[in-house]
Amino acid sequence: MGYDVHITRRENWWDEEGQDISVAEWEAVVAADPGLGAVPLWWNVGRIVSKNPSDAVITRMREVAKALGARVQGDDGEYYDA
Repeated sequence: MGYDVHITRRENWWDEEGQDISVAEWEAVVAADPGLGAVPLWWNVGRIVSKNPSDAVITRMREVAKALGARVQGDDGEYYDA
């Protein structure tokens, strides 16, 4: 078991309502920053997820979230704002 951190546009990552991040948007961000291929992030049901991310990965997640007009939120609902 691990702790996930999410990039989401929804108020809370677990909400069923709200704007998704599309696969096409995610692929465009990765294409624009090939270094993201080495970061443990994946698209999952309208959000981007990382399991047990390091501080460095959370920093990259904040950068990606900014590019997507989203926020970084942990499993317990806390936000990782810059």
